[in-house]
Amino acid sequence: MIGLKSFYQSFYGSIFYRHFRRPTYFEKIKFRIQFTVETPKSLYLHVHRNSGNHPCLIHTYDHGSRGNLKRNSSDKMVFDRVFLDFDVSNPEIKKLQKELIDLRSHGLKHEKSRQDELKDQLQDLIINDKIAKQAINEAKNFAVKFKETFGNYPALFFSGCKGCHAYTFFKATKFKNLNLAVSWFAENVKKSYNLETLDLSVVQDAQARLSRIPYSKHQLSGLAVVPFSIEDDYDEILMKSLNPHVEDFIRVDYQTDFHKHLQKIDLVESYNANVRSVNETTNMVRIDGSKNLKGFYDHRVFFKPILGDPEREYPDKEYVMYNCPFKDHDDRRPSFRVHKKGYYCYGCQKKGNYWQFLKDYYCWDDEKVRKYFSKSKYRK
Repeated sequence: MIGLKSFYQSFYGSIFYRHFRRPTYFEKIKFRIQFTVETPKSLYLHVHRNSGNHPCLIHTYDHGSRGNLKRNSSDKMVFDRVFLDFDVSNPEIKKLQKELIDLRSHGLKHEKSRQDELKDQLQDLIINDKIAKQAINEAKNFAVKFKETFGNYPALFFSGCKGCHAYTFFKATKFKNLNLAVSWFAENVKKSYNLETLDLSVVQDAQARLSRIPYSKHQLSGLAVVPFSIEDDYDEILMKSLNPHVEDFIRVDYQTDFHKHLQKIDLVESYNANVRSVNETTNMVRIDGSKNLKGFYDHRVFFKPILGDPEREYPDKEYVMYNCPFKDHDDRRPSFRVHKKGYYCYGCQKKGNYWQFLKDYYCWDDEKVRKYFSKSKYRK
């Protein structure tokens, strides 16, 4: 598309250090999925080769240097934006996607006519049944509230399937813990404005987050990731996606002082995290119920016999993700985070350690939990 390199330069910068990633569903074909991109031209070439066939994803944040792409040190990363995702949960879409993915796992041309038929059905749900409308409307609502507070709208993009993205830009800023600040902001915005489609799993690890690249085509629907404004109605947005034309991106139009707000949150949440860490260390409960740090057990190991293998594992991180085991909310995408010292659900906000989990999960009292551990292999 004409003007795409210029768009990427305005959106990502003239020089940057990010990974381009194209996850694949192929089971039997060796396929390189990650590449280093440093210029708008190299990014454009990867998008051109993969758009419509594979997801086209990129690190949200510039890592600052090629070496830091491996080290992933937050000290060198350039934090100049926040990315939020709005996504609808739809069983019909999920069913079509599953069948398409199963076919794609054997190759792009495997049962091509059936793949095309499923793609048409997927597009029909998105375009005519307007299944992404709730996400788009909630993103617009968020944008209006955001502008009232911070002076400019965030940049909004239709995702090419059943949701949309919002980016706000600011002066490159250092944070003690950006993940804590963005998570706190997203959780409170979701609750305050009743944004059901705001996906909190996206902000769990903002530093490692990948986002879908503007003007790439969704690998299953064939619809393009395109910008839209709060004035655009649903049909206009989908027409843009069906017939994408690169629009000028003027970053200053989406620039705010949002970083100052995040810095205040960052200071408070980093302090609270330190306090919680100290409290957990001094009040750690042993497996048998006594207070003794030596008996502490890695929760990632403890949860496996109860919940099975995690839905998502991150070898370079100290946590895993499950679908929430508590039945008081719908959790189609993993939002139950288990780390070394405990767990937290980004959907229902339940949190604690293994002791609290057993009480809530099985509706046990403390005595039943003690009896369980007195007879179990975890006894110290």
